[in-house]
Amino acid sequence: MKRILLSIIALVAVSASVYGQTAPRTAYFLDGYNYRHLLNPAFASSRSYFTLPVLGYTDFSLQSDMGVKTFLYPYNGQLTTFMNGAVSAEEFLGKLNRNNSVNANISTPLVSVGKWGKSGKGFTVVDLSIKSENNVNLPYDLFDFMKNVGARQQYDISNLGIKSRSYMQLAIGHTHKIGERISVGGKVKFLLGLPAAELNIDNMQVSMNEDKWSVKATGSLSTTMPGVDIPKRADGSLDLQNVNFNMDNVTGSDPDASIGTLIKNTIGNFIGGYGAALDLGVNVEVIKGLSVSAAILDLGLMQWNNRFAAKTGDNYWEFTGFENVDLNGEGENSIGNQLEQIGSGFSDFIVMYEDSESVGKKWEFLSCTMNIGAEYKMPFYRRLSVGALSSTRFNGAYTWTEGRFSLNLAPLNWISMSASYGISNFGSTFGAMLNIHTAAFSLFFGSDTFLLNFSPMSTTYGIVPLDNLNVHLNFGLTFNISKRRDL
Repeated sequence: MKRILLSIIALVAVSASVYGQTAPRTAYFLDGYNYRHLLNPAFASSRSYFTLPVLGYTDFSLQSDMGVKTFLYPYNGQLTTFMNGAVSAEEFLGKLNRNNSVNANISTPLVSVGKWGKSGKGFTVVDLSIKSENNVNLPYDLFDFMKNVGARQQYDISNLGIKSRSYMQLAIGHTHKIGERISVGGKVKFLLGLPAAELNIDNMQVSMNEDKWSVKATGSLSTTMPGVDIPKRADGSLDLQNVNFNMDNVTGSDPDASIGTLIKNTIGNFIGGYGAALDLGVNVEVIKGLSVSAAILDLGLMQWNNRFAAKTGDNYWEFTGFENVDLNGEGENSIGNQLEQIGSGFSDFIVMYEDSESVGKKWEFLSCTMNIGAEYKMPFYRRLSVGALSSTRFNGAYTWTEGRFSLNLAPLNWISMSASYGISNFGSTFGAMLNIHTAAFSLFFGSDTFLLNFSPMSTTYGIVPLDNLNVHLNFGLTFNISKRRDL
């Protein structure tokens, strides 16, 4: 647990980790962008194309309503954590919401091929990709307890959660034109689950009992990761500080097994589940120059094979962890050591016991996305348009929504660009995309958000951004094999 929660703090405080999505929302109205079908299957690519692994498409970023400046503060010419007594509780806690989220995921296709039919009315695409979706929710009272321990007699630290999902996806989609003004599209997706883990603390009450803190929680931990070996303490609780990885549990312990058998066992054990999903979309030109569109993405189910499960105990347990953390940020108390000490406090904060009854198959709905957009092409110059897009990601406690407005320009048949402004649960962001799409190739790069404000003080993690950790980058290269079909 120490390592898990230390990783969370490091993620939101000093990391430039990644958050992935289906495609940049700035590109929703981008002319000639071959991957618009990722945002709405009713959008066909402008040309038939194919890609090479990794080069074809890479999308990564991080999305959060917190930033480094939420947790790190200047102190004596250096940076120190929010736990330093020189940082007031009002200053630190005033930057937090009731629930504070971090989304960190990545997506890249291994192979993507799109082909127009001979009639010019239908477009078919096949994608094989790898995706990883990671979410963290940190309630306000968790930080209030850490910073102001003892100021109150009771704290409600509910809805603390970590969710990580990785899978390989095979998608087969088709877009079809109906007349001149309507296009519809759909995709069928087959999913192969890779390592996944989830920690949920649905309810946690921390109260003062004489001179010690008593903790009562309802929560669970599950993982599909093979080879995980978690030792137990004398009282039977799990020692989550010392998690080990036993390769024999992955490949099998038979020393005489062949290489083929070892590979087969390894691949089989790393398959964490199976699932399927649908994408559905429509685009309608209501009047000349004005188009409206809507799509629902990743509507489906996943069956996970939980190989390990744990849950909190039925009784209260004692905790004495955070009251002695007051660090000055100098010498041995560097940022890294400070985070290590803060993380150490979590090792006794959440007590869990193995739950063998919960091991087995588990069904869950996929996190799905709804996009609704409208684009108007200027009557005085059709190569200029304005667009508005509403996006909502339905993901339980990690749900978010965004409104994004864009200005789109295609001055030539082989070049286009978009600039956008978005407002979401995570603040406001500016984005931009450039797409060079010739008869032979399409080269694109851009972002839904840019980090502009960085700390002038270097840390062991380098120069760190100070604004909310909304970081995004999208780039790729596709090879075109047909003339344009949308002119």
